Parts: sequence; structure tokens; C-alpha cells
Amino acid sequence: MRMCVVCRKMYEQHELIRVVNENGTAVLDAKKKHFGRGAYLCGSEECIKKAYKKRILDKHLKCGVSDEIYRECGRIGEMKKG
Repeated sequence: MRMCVVCRKMYEQHELIRVVNENGTAVLDAKKKHFGRGAYLCGSEECIKKAYKKRILDKHLKCGVSDEIYRECGRIGEMKKG
């Protein structure tokens, strides 16, 4: 079980989107195999928008997260929902 950094709800690890600080660069970890500081998002539209607006991933990972990472999280969230 892992927690979404935005809504703070617990989910199975396979249900979440993982973003990792890999040597100072934020990367999506689709296979959940990267080493480094990670943060999980549940993939809901609300959580992704809130994470982007408040830059929650940037704060949690202690590195800059590009807008493209947030957009990709949104796409993955849509695929998981549908």
C-alpha cells in the first residue's frame, strides 16, 4: 500500500502513478523500478490539477518537475480511469 501525496488516501502500488527524483531530474517511473526519492499520485483529475497548481511533486521530490510530467500523469490517469 502506498499513499497519494495529494489526497493522502492509501492505494495498492499498481494503482498509482510514480514520479522519481533521479539525480535531480523528475522522471515518470511506469515500471516502478527506478531508484531514488519517489512520490505517488492516484491519477484522479482533481489530484493532478491540485498537484500542478500547488507544485506538490516539486516540493515532495525536492527538484523541479516539468509541465510535461504533469501532463503525462494526466494522460496516464485518464487511461487508468477508462
